Formats: sequence, C-alpha cells, structure tokens
Amino acid sequence: MLFYYVRHAQSINNALYNTTGSYEKRNEDAPLSDTGKKQLPYLAAFMQKELEQVQTDGQGGVRNVPVTLYCSLMERAVATASAIAERCQLPLHGYTDLHEVGGVYLINHTTGEHIGMPGKSKAFLEEHYPLLQYPQDAREDGWWNRPYESEEERPLRAGRVLESLLTRHNQPDEVVIFVSHGEFFNHLIKRILSMPDAFPVWFEMMNVAVALFDFKEDFVQIPFINRYHFLPTDLITG
Repeated sequence: MLFYYVRHAQSINNALYNTTGSYEKRNEDAPLSDTGKKQLPYLAAFMQKELEQVQTDGQGGVRNVPVTLYCSLMERAVATASAIAERCQLPLHGYTDLHEVGGVYLINHTTGEHIGMPGKSKAFLEEHYPLLQYPQDAREDGWWNRPYESEEERPLRAGRVLESLLTRHNQPDEVVIFVSHGEFFNHLIKRILSMPDAFPVWFEMMNVAVALFDFKEDFVQIPFINRYHFLPTDLITG
C-alpha cells in the first residue's frame, strides 16, 4: 500500500505567525491565505503526476489501482484536498480524526485557557467545498464541538488512525492519500516508526509538502518526506 501524507497549503494563521511571530489573533479554523491558494495548482499537478505513474504498468498499459483520498475537516485541509480531488477526479472523504492537534479552539490570552469551539458545520463545508463527503460520525452543527485536545490524547489518536489505515487498506496495490497537518504528522510518523511519543525529534513538513510511505509485507519503505520541490521559490512557506 502506497500512503501519501500531504500537509495543507498556507493558512491565514501560518501567514500571521510568519509576519508577527505570534498566534495572538489566530482564527480557530483558519482558511487559506492568498499564498496558500496559489500553492494549490502546483500541489494538485504533482499529485496527478504521482498517481499517473502508479497507474502505469511500465509497458504502455494502464493499471487499475484503487485510490482513496481523505482529509481533515479543518477548512485549510478541506480546501487543499478539494484541489487534489478536482484535478485527479477522486472522491473526497472527510475524516474527523485527521485534525490538527488540539482540535478547533481559541486561546484566552489573559488566562491561557484553550477554549474548544464547534468547527465548521456540515452545511458550510458542503456549500463551500461540494466535493467533500461529510463523515456520518461528525455532528452536523459543527464537527468538533469538544474541549481542547490534551497532549495525552494526541498519540492515542495517531495510533487509532494508523491502525485503521492498515486494517481498512491492506492490499499491496492500493493508494491512500491523507491531507492533514504538520504537528499531527509528527505523531503519526512516530507511530509508523515505533518511536517513543516523547522522543525529541521534529519531522519538518512545509505547506503542501508531501511524504510517501510504501507499506510492504514486512517493512515500510519511505521514498521521501517533506517534498515540495514542485513549488516556485516565492511560494515556499512553512
């Protein structure tokens, strides 16, 4: 099974931090910045080329390898995944557990409290991102609607996601794409590599960067991580 992990395009929160060095005026569920929107066609074209290579048998014929595209329900991820879905003509499945660490929240900068927020509603996401298939296990009035996700919950969620991935997609000729987030990527890759949760390492993933994992029968091959060479220099953001 080939597993592509894609980080979302630049959000307005990413741009805010790059400009100010602070998240003080962050949006709880940030949409894409103008730069992020400009990154999308380059990412979509790269993913289309990757999938075309997968579907070629090397002898001029075409294989019929199933491809499944999932995304976090945070708006920046849905927008990014929608560009891939449109370019590659793929169904887009919303996946609640692919959200960024913490969930949807705001910070009270006086008390330091992290306050859970509802998240975007089914109606909002279906109106603005019609390719998205909203998951049945998500509340329609806001898919999050929970307290802030604790640090202890994050690696447990990564474990659930990996177990589900390997259980639901266990065929050798199969492709799965996640469009998700940078910090959650670090929790997930630690699970893939059987690393301790507290191991002091950070795997960098720039905006729209792609990582590829090839799950063989008895080992995992990692052809690349943090690949963003397809972007023009002036559109590279972290």
